[in-house]
Amino acid sequence: MSLNEEFVQSLLIEIKTHHSNSLKLRECLIKFKDAGMGKDSMIKSMEELRNNCDAETEDILLELMDFVTGYCNPKLFIFKN
Repeated sequence: MSLNEEFVQSLLIEIKTHHSNSLKLRECLIKFKDAGMGKDSMIKSMEELRNNCDAETEDILLELMDFVTGYCNPKLFIFKN
């Protein structure tokens, strides 16, 4: 299984389990960043998930994408230089 496929599966499980805790979900993103997943791959995977999900999951994905792109508190930005 590729890192992207593992990311998608893990993220969906985490969203179901911790849907109301964005900081806990952020930890999942950090885990995959630390495993070597790049910013662009992470965003692309989440954009693909957005195409096949309900409105609540889409809102969560958009919030998580903010952590990846930097549209958040600078202390929470995942891909710092």
